[in-house]
Amino acid sequence: MGLTVRVERRIAEDFPGRDGEVVGDLLTELVNHLTDRGDREDKERIAAATLLCGQGRVDRLLDAVQLAKEDWRDVLVGAGLADAGWRERLEADFGPAAPAG
Repeated sequence: MGLTVRVERRIAEDFPGRDGEVVGDLLTELVNHLTDRGDREDKERIAAATLLCGQGRVDRLLDAVQLAKEDWRDVLVGAGLADAGWRERLEADFGPAAPAG
């Protein structure tokens, strides 16, 4: 699975230039790692949470990626995407999801 359009757009906003390419690769690798482990949680949500925890800084993002690989639930909590209103928070920070289909 690749990254969604809205996650890619946020990467470009938070990490312009070459950093954005590196961040995109790291988050794609994370999503693939989670898929390989068989975690069934929404991959976009985890990638978005990791990106939020990065706060526009590569060093923080690297820490968040490592944390997500160890236990993705901690990243969801840290980004405020663990509770019932996570979909609304995701839309507020990343914009609406692309239509299904």
